[in-house]
Amino acid sequence: MTDSASSLPAMDTVGLQQALDAYLRLIMRQGAAEQVLDERRQLLDQLLPLLEGVTRDAHSFRRVVERFVGSCAVIDRVTALTCAREFYYFWLGDVKKLVEITARSGFTTRNVRLEMADSLASLLERMQRQGFDAFPPSLEIYLGKLFEDGMAEADIHEREMLLKGMLFLLSGQPYRPDSFRMVVDAMLLHLNDSRNKKAFVQLAREYFYYWLSFPPAHERIHLAEEAAQPISLLQPGSTTRQR
Repeated sequence: MTDSASSLPAMDTVGLQQALDAYLRLIMRQGAAEQVLDERRQLLDQLLPLLEGVTRDAHSFRRVVERFVGSCAVIDRVTALTCAREFYYFWLGDVKKLVEITARSGFTTRNVRLEMADSLASLLERMQRQGFDAFPPSLEIYLGKLFEDGMAEADIHEREMLLKGMLFLLSGQPYRPDSFRMVVDAMLLHLNDSRNKKAFVQLAREYFYYWLSFPPAHERIHLAEEAAQPISLLQPGSTTRQR
C-alpha cells in the first residue's frame, strides 16, 4: 500500500459493496475456496461501514484498518489484516495497480491460523522455550551479507531476532510467497508503533529474495517459477533500523 498524492472522494455503500464483490471474484478466479471467500466476506463486511464517508487515501485507510483489526478476534487478525491490505486497491479504484498485482500473483487464496503472542518479546520467549531452531539457510546467508557490508553487530543481531520470530511463525506453512506475505502481516501485529512496522516491512522485503532463492533442500521443488515474483506488502518503509 502506497501513499496517494491526493485524496479521492469517499465511496458510498453501493460503491463499497461493488469493490468487495470485485475483490472476492478475483480471488475466487485465482483459486480461493468457498470457505475462504465466506470468511473474508464476513470480515470485510465489518470493515465496510468503517470506510463509509472516508476520503480515499492511504493514511485514512491505515487508520480505519487499525480499528478494524483491533476489533477482530485474535485468531482472525492475520486474515483480517491480509484481506484488508488486498482490498485497499479495490477501495482506491486503482485499476492499473490491480492489474500489476494480479500479474505477479500478489493476492492470497488461503486463510491461516497462527499462534499469536501479545508482543514480539513474548513471541521470542516462546520460540526459545520450545527450542525452535529450524531456520532455512537463507537466514545465515542474509546475515552474512550484512556483516560483509559492514553493518554493526548490534544492528545485525536486531534484524536476526526479528527474522527468527517471523520464521518461527512461518514454520509449518507451505513454502510459498503467499505464506511469507501472511506471516509478515502477523509480525506487524506484534510490533508496537508505525515506525517499527515500516522498518520491519523493509527488512522483510530485503530478506524475501534470500528466503525464496535459498530454501531448505526439501522445499526446492516447485519453487523455480516463483523466483521472479516480487512480494507486495502492506506498508512501505525506507529504513530497517529499529528503535
